[in-house]
Amino acid sequence: MIQTNNAHKVDNSTRNYIYTGYLTAIFGGILGIVIGWDLMKKKRITASGEKGFVYSLTDRQHGARILILAGICFILLLTLTIIALDA
Repeated sequence: MIQTNNAHKVDNSTRNYIYTGYLTAIFGGILGIVIGWDLMKKKRITASGEKGFVYSLTDRQHGARILILAGICFILLLTLTIIALDA
């Protein structure tokens, strides 16, 4: 039986999901944190009963970057808001 290598196949919906994650992370949104976490941690159970990640390794790396970026931007935005309210 010939197995196809789907590792090089690019899923357009996943690409859009990653772009949305970066965009919402830059603006300090909680949605960026949720998308980053989802990309990193989401698993599924296959028909044979094995657990595996839903997204590829590169997508999970993007998820980690999105999560870190969203956290930094959220803290920065929160700090700037507190400073602006205090003034």
